[in-house]
Amino acid sequence: MKLIVKSFIVIIIGIIISSCASIPASTATLSEEVISEAAEMHKLNIALINQLFDERKDKVNDFINNQYIPTFVKNFEAKIPPNVDVKAELPNILKSVMPVISRKRDSLHTLLDNQRNQILTSLNDSYSNYQRASGTLQNLITSAVKLKQSEANTLAQIESLTKTNLNVNKIENHLDSLLIKTGNGFDKLLNVASELKGN
Repeated sequence: MKLIVKSFIVIIIGIIISSCASIPASTATLSEEVISEAAEMHKLNIALINQLFDERKDKVNDFINNQYIPTFVKNFEAKIPPNVDVKAELPNILKSVMPVISRKRDSLHTLLDNQRNQILTSLNDSYSNYQRASGTLQNLITSAVKLKQSEANTLAQIESLTKTNLNVNKIENHLDSLLIKTGNGFDKLLNVASELKGN
């Protein structure tokens, strides 16, 4: 009798273990690689955004140097009275012109920096959400793989103890069938009992 009870317990444990999700061990390694690749892509995205905005700043500098300054100087020269010696007054002219030019350059650079920071913040927030989700998924996959390995080890131990090759799916199907039959029989008994009480 003890042997039958032990065998039944071992079979039930085997069925419970075999009903867990089947995930190949390589899935954990693959998901680690995907997470690592995503980290590299995030670094690449940040580098590309920084490069894009650095190029835009260079374009702003080109615009200031090649278009804004010549136009500004031309307009400024038009306002200089004809009797002023421009070469002699050049240091004073530069003192009054350079702050205006610097403010224009700084305002355009600040605008670009604000746009860059908004994009980087959004990108970093999205990546943080991805990291949390992928970390949770990785933990679930790792747990499932460990459970699958534990299942395989348990089944191997059961087979070595019983010296038989168990078909866990067949046992599980047979137990399901027995439970359904028992449930149907119990349902019939309840109907008979309710009819008897009704009489």
